[in-house]
Amino acid sequence: MIRKRKHDEQPSSQPHIKKPRNAFMLFLTEQRPKVAAEKGMKGSAAVNAAVGQKWNALSKEEQARYYEEAEAERRLHAQLHPGWSTADNYGKKRKRVRRRAAAASRDQDGRLLSPVYTVIFL
Repeated sequence: MIRKRKHDEQPSSQPHIKKPRNAFMLFLTEQRPKVAAEKGMKGSAAVNAAVGQKWNALSKEEQARYYEEAEAERRLHAQLHPGWSTADNYGKKRKRVRRRAAAASRDQDGRLLSPVYTVIFL
């Protein structure tokens, strides 16, 4: 039996707001198509690894441009979505309680035959 998750069944009341991109993500977005065409790579992991090597090879001054862009994007995001937190994108955790089943799983001497648990989501 396939069980659907609760959040799949109910449409969210708020739209999903993406986090602002950090400096490396800005660099990755810019460089990924170039590196893929340059090296003829198709796999995302291989391209990302090559871009990561390029990022590490950049000087601090070259990286500074991306850090400044990321800071500007972060400020714009804060203006567009005041009071937003990354926690808003994630579901609230439900407490999971495990309880042993009643005497049905014990023998005549009161010894436990097999542990039986009931999972209750609060």
